[in-house]
Amino acid sequence: MIKLLIEKKTCRDELLIAVLELIKTTGKNEFTINEVITFMNSRGTTFKKSTIRIHIKYRCCANAKKRYHATNYDDLIMLENGSYSLNNI
Repeated sequence: MIKLLIEKKTCRDELLIAVLELIKTTGKNEFTINEVITFMNSRGTTFKKSTIRIHIKYRCCANAKKRYHATNYDDLIMLENGSYSLNNI
C-alpha cells in the first residue's frame, strides 16, 4: 500500500515563498503588500487578499502592533515608506 501525503501549506508558508521569489527576481529586499498578493494570485493561491494582507501587516511582521493577533512571527519588517523587507537575511 502506497500512502500519498499531501502537505497543506499555510498562508505563512506561501507568503515566505513569494517573498523569497520576489527578492530573487528584483534583486532587492524590499516589496509591497500588493506585489506579494499579485505574485501569490499568479501562482494560484487559495488565500484571500485580506488574509495575505493580515499576515504581512500583523502576523509575520516583527515591528507590527501586537494587539491584533496573538501569534506573531518575526519574518518581515515594515519599512518607513510602507514597504516591507525580509527580516535577518
